[in-house]
Amino acid sequence: MEKRETQVTYQVEITQSANLYFYDLVEYLYTHYSIDRAEEIVTELEEMALSLNVLFDRGSNEPKLATRPKDYKYLLYKRSKRKSVKIIYYVDKIAKKVYVTDFFPTEMNDTQISERNK
Repeated sequence: MEKRETQVTYQVEITQSANLYFYDLVEYLYTHYSIDRAEEIVTELEEMALSLNVLFDRGSNEPKLATRPKDYKYLLYKRSKRKSVKIIYYVDKIAKKVYVTDFFPTEMNDTQISERNK
């Protein structure tokens, strides 16, 4: 008889500040991309963030937040050859929650990462 491993599922919570940054990004996308491409990017960003419910360990450590007590990680979403978005998050393994704290466009000055993720 084959033993099945049960996959642990975490709850993904988008913080209030991350929601604000996300909607700022959405506004930018609809201004600078076609409606179809903007909608595609928005959907893919949402799906990537929500996929952290089971694949939360796959992100890279965020160096700009390395001195923080929480272990901040990020997923990189490439929206074009030169532009990406970092989905920044940390995991609370006791509560089984993933907190998404930012949707950070990489073309911004990366010193803002620490200011935006307090």
